[in-house]
Amino acid sequence: MDSRHPEISDRYTTTEYLADNPDWHEEDAPWKAAHIAKILDNNHVQPKSICDVGCGTGAIIEIVSKRYPQAVAEGFEISPHAHAMSTKRKSANLSFTMADAFQSGRTFDLCMAIDVIEHVENPFAFLRAMKKVAQWHVLHIPLDMNALSVGRGWVLPEARRSLGHIHYFSRESAIALLKESGLEIVDDFYTAWAIDQSYKTWKKRLAAWPRRIAFTMAPDATVRFVGGWSLMVLARA
Repeated sequence: MDSRHPEISDRYTTTEYLADNPDWHEEDAPWKAAHIAKILDNNHVQPKSICDVGCGTGAIIEIVSKRYPQAVAEGFEISPHAHAMSTKRKSANLSFTMADAFQSGRTFDLCMAIDVIEHVENPFAFLRAMKKVAQWHVLHIPLDMNALSVGRGWVLPEARRSLGHIHYFSRESAIALLKESGLEIVDDFYTAWAIDQSYKTWKKRLAAWPRRIAFTMAPDATVRFVGGWSLMVLARA
């Protein structure tokens, strides 16, 4: 491998991503897990086995496994640093593996990729591999591509530098990607991270109010122009 052009995954297997995100976004896990439970319950999906691809420190799959105690759950992660943090969460129905889930030879009722697809080099290959390991799929996808983020100029480069987002999606491009990869969309809804997480700083609290009002009147247009939302999707192979 040419050291001048390292693979994207090297960022997660070395300390580079850890340096920018030492908690691996663990504090957002309860919020994300609640939306996962919502989309599964709304569609009467009761999995007996669950895998979480790119599970990070395991906080999300830990909460989900408690919500569905009938399921055997396993978190997969390629980062040795995140995996080391996840092992403290092991339980009778929850295990963690430092490996590529798609190379494990395992199959599950449900496969989750929560804020993962924007990090991988080839999203089509990722989704086609994901399709083979489960019947049901839950994905959470940041909708970085909006008029405000493009117009401000620095937002997308900063997301690339600090968060590792190498692909930027709108709702339309995300849905098209999933369909073109062979997944059937069963349900989807917006998750208002910019509003729900606005307690973190006073600037975010201030920006949340116009977003909330605009979204009430014109949700799709607000997401496309102002941004601050992600997309939760339930799909099946």
